[in-house]
Amino acid sequence: MRALRAVLWSFIGLGGRRADADKRTAQVGILPLIGVAFVVVLLLIAGLLGLAHYAAGT
Repeated sequence: MRALRAVLWSFIGLGGRRADADKRTAQVGILPLIGVAFVVVLLLIAGLLGLAHYAAGT
């Protein structure tokens, strides 16, 4: 959950103050952060593709 909050903070500024985000990033390793960021980006892209597909009516 810490990794997700750190990734969301870096993407859109959610999750608290900058000092808290720096602490979370230090507590969580770099590999979990990269993995969570990759999954979040894939979900964002899939969501946008699904929305475009729905809006096009196909």
